[in-house]
Amino acid sequence: MMQRSRRAVVYALLTGLLTIGAITGSVTGAAANVAGFCHGSGTAATCTLSESIAGPTTVTVGVTATTNGEATVTWTVGCTLDGTTASTSGATMSETPAQVPLLPLPATATGQCTVQASVSVPTTDANNALTVAMTYTTSAGASPSPSASSSSSSAPPSSGHLVQGYAGKCVDDAGNSSANGAKVQIWTCNSFDNAQLWTYSNGELIHNNKCLNDKAWGGNGTKVILYSCNRALNELWTHQSNGQYVLNAKGYRLCLDDPAYSTRNGTQLIVYTCKDGVNQRWSKP
Repeated sequence: MMQRSRRAVVYALLTGLLTIGAITGSVTGAAANVAGFCHGSGTAATCTLSESIAGPTTVTVGVTATTNGEATVTWTVGCTLDGTTASTSGATMSETPAQVPLLPLPATATGQCTVQASVSVPTTDANNALTVAMTYTTSAGASPSPSASSSSSSAPPSSGHLVQGYAGKCVDDAGNSSANGAKVQIWTCNSFDNAQLWTYSNGELIHNNKCLNDKAWGGNGTKVILYSCNRALNELWTHQSNGQYVLNAKGYRLCLDDPAYSTRNGTQLIVYTCKDGVNQRWSKP
């Protein structure tokens, strides 16, 4: 079976055409606002949204098509905060139907942002109909839900980036710990959460100056933890083009794995035989 590349940040899977109610219900712990819609059709269905949003905390693009395919989402964001301007841009691919969070945003607490997102879904169906919706939450509503590991979602984030995987979950250090043996889990992605900020350098996935580690060289099915970085093979990872993090120990046969395709916050990650499943595909921070 042909495997599609889904390294993209797929925040949540949708079924059916997007409606305002469905979009609003997809954002947990915060009031979702609809910024706008656009539509496209044909074998190269495309559409572009450009919206001005006051003080967004998160912006999400939802994509559905009557004939599903791999959507290419590109975006640019320009924000003004207290007289200072900043901008960011990005691109990703995701199997439809999907919601894609645009991360990171350069200004999140107050101010004004102009967000432009373009989506294309090529198929062989001349009757394919594409629908794209942009939603956002603002600081006036509830704050994005922090993981159990975060002391405060409003604290300035430390350096690093999200590592996003299956169903829009992110690699998370439980309790934002720096202790050896700290649990590494999945949690709803939150760019404000220091517990989800990682760097990838010389094969090491690093958080709070500790490395992602196959506990005690356990091998297939072993839970992963944080441990002092020592360049041992059980904490060296090769990030492949399909999104897999391959553990250098045990003959390069094991991958960072979300067990049983879990979407439950708090599920501890494991290493498991590499099989190119979507639960083994992760973004590179």
